[in-house]
Amino acid sequence: MLDLGMTLLPFVPVSGKNREKYIYEECGPWPNERIPNERLWMLSDRENIHRMRFISKFLSFEMSAEPEISVAAANAGELNQPKPRWMPLEGNPEVLNKYLQNLGVKNENYEFVEIIGFDEELLAFVPQPVAAVLLIFPITEQHEKNRRKEFDEAASTPPDYSQAIYFLRQSIGNACGSIAVIHSIANNLEKFHLHAHKPLAQFLETTKLMTPEQRAEHLKHALDMATANDTIAEEGESRVIDRDEHVNLHFVCFVNVNNELYELDGRHPHPIKHPVKIRTGDALDLLRSTKDVILKLVEDAGGDIRFSMLALTKMAD
Repeated sequence: MLDLGMTLLPFVPVSGKNREKYIYEECGPWPNERIPNERLWMLSDRENIHRMRFISKFLSFEMSAEPEISVAAANAGELNQPKPRWMPLEGNPEVLNKYLQNLGVKNENYEFVEIIGFDEELLAFVPQPVAAVLLIFPITEQHEKNRRKEFDEAASTPPDYSQAIYFLRQSIGNACGSIAVIHSIANNLEKFHLHAHKPLAQFLETTKLMTPEQRAEHLKHALDMATANDTIAEEGESRVIDRDEHVNLHFVCFVNVNNELYELDGRHPHPIKHPVKIRTGDALDLLRSTKDVILKLVEDAGGDIRFSMLALTKMAD
């Protein structure tokens, strides 16, 4: 009678990185690789049970084993798995104003308008007050180099949430436009009325006490928010971009929180506080205070002109 004792062990471990090495070096090949098909009927009941135990344990391991976590992903608190992706929004005032409606923002008094430039005669066309400034810019090598330095500095500095800033990390591909809009509304709630049963009001209420990372995780599973994004993404003037297509344009949001200028970038660990302060009387002039920050990004772009700016501003009377 054939002895399978040296061929199979009584169990197969269900964890560990050396699964294949263990199975093929410790256990040997599967039984039917050692026993010709015409002789399988000769196995005793004990040997068949032993063989089925091997298969059962092996399949159990295959189904229960978790994917390995890379060092970078572990540091970010994320599994090494594909990032969910939304359809990218177009940096177009008409599109974003419709998006506000989809989210349930009653924006009878505020709307997104285009900022054409920083010359005073051009800024004069932007109605006041400005609740938020959105910047859409190309992600260049120089920009990434500068941002990595900021990220490293921020990683060693505890975030300052003493000003009650609502901040949301980005963990969804192509969602930077939506996150910039969320930041612009969430940090100006006193100016807006939100429909209680619409996506944004429910999302903000659910996540108000969460960390930025927890909010990001919650957004992954907020199907109504994803639907609001993807529905409006198909209504832009330019070609509709597929969710799996690589886009190297990025949205960030600038807001005034207690007369301090903050840049909210979902890729950054924390809100970025800028020292630039231009005031009109006692109030921070948000529109003009962003000028130096944005011009530095333009300089980093090395001649790339794919920049656009939007202001969330009170409608002109």
